[in-house]
Amino acid sequence: MKLIYNFYMIECVSEAIVLGWENLKEQDRRVFLFTRDYGKISAKATSAQKSVSKLAAHLEPFNLITVRLVSKKDVFDAGGFHLTDALLIDSAGGLKSDAGQLKNALQVYDLINRSIPEGVPDGRLWEILEDVRGKKESYRLADALRLLGFDISYAVCELCQGVKPEYFFPKNNFFVCGHCKFASGGKDLISII
Repeated sequence: MKLIYNFYMIECVSEAIVLGWENLKEQDRRVFLFTRDYGKISAKATSAQKSVSKLAAHLEPFNLITVRLVSKKDVFDAGGFHLTDALLIDSAGGLKSDAGQLKNALQVYDLINRSIPEGVPDGRLWEILEDVRGKKESYRLADALRLLGFDISYAVCELCQGVKPEYFFPKNNFFVCGHCKFASGGKDLISII
């Protein structure tokens, strides 16, 4: 872990696990990382969509990488970083070649990415992400929800209090049933059945 403050910017170096990414305009990407030292961070990776990008191969989900992040702000803002360098440590090749575990792992990583706030370190969550990518443990969506404090066996619909809800709304961290899913915003729900 290395965190450098100066009058004009912050620079940090940390190990990170790639949770996912989204394309931004033109050739850039927003990369979602879970760092060992700073928790979840989203960072802009300039030109990462280009076929000749030196960063693109390192920024695939499940990769363990060393990252260098720079913020032009003089305060630590987990969402205001630019990813300047990434070095691959391990690509989780065993997980990526196992279709069944890969599907579960993608669901778990997506849930965690969408549910947790940025800039909050969590050593236990780091260990879980490591276990998933290293195939040491096979976590399912229900296991991930339980680890985040949302046990399906005790869940009720947030809107109608009905038992056995079928969806989880990660943006607001609550469960909803099939009847109430459209009233809750519908499009960002994760099916838990």
